[in-house]
Amino acid sequence: MSDELAIREEVSPVIQTANSLTVTNAEEYSYGTDFLKKIKEAQKKVTDYFSPMKSKAHEAWKQICNNEGELLTPLKSAEDTTKRKLLSWKMEDDRKREEERRRLQAEADEKARIERERLEKQAEKLKTPELKEQRLEQAQSIVPPVIEVQTAVPKVEGISVRKTWKAELTDKAAFVKAATNDQNLMALITVDMSALNRIASATKGGVSYPGVRFYEETSMASRF
Repeated sequence: MSDELAIREEVSPVIQTANSLTVTNAEEYSYGTDFLKKIKEAQKKVTDYFSPMKSKAHEAWKQICNNEGELLTPLKSAEDTTKRKLLSWKMEDDRKREEERRRLQAEADEKARIERERLEKQAEKLKTPELKEQRLEQAQSIVPPVIEVQTAVPKVEGISVRKTWKAELTDKAAFVKAATNDQNLMALITVDMSALNRIASATKGGVSYPGVRFYEETSMASRF
């Protein structure tokens, strides 16, 4: 029989006893407190048995992670550097392309405006209402084309660029003040419960904060 199987057989009745335990009087309470010692002893046996294996496994895991990190860290840095250079050139190309698009669009808009004015002036000189209306409709139909400028950035399968909107908290007090009148904003505020619990422990509920209830919780501890 293996050591682990022996421990399992030893622990099993302890668990069964705990499940069947009843505490309805002082005698059963005393038995229960004594039984806690057996539970603690069983827990220690399990912990002591697995502890060396866990330590060895953890040390091996740490060494593997260290070896992995030594190789991955410079590669991740190389990836970030390459992406930054690629993105920098693409952004500059986008800027130049948009600048050219606006210039060409402005030229197209101006040509369309001039043509509309020419037709409108012709319409003013026409005496026949039907022809005048026809010429004005022709003027209104002059719409500049939507200019598009092709990018110089080649399409590469597996490479994509996405733009992401992000938030930055610039004035915490202003945000909290606004949240008092907006439930949608209030839902974004997270309260540090760990800090409040530390205050509760230190002051034993001797302080009072709006919206906070300090209370005492009873639990049992066993140190055997």
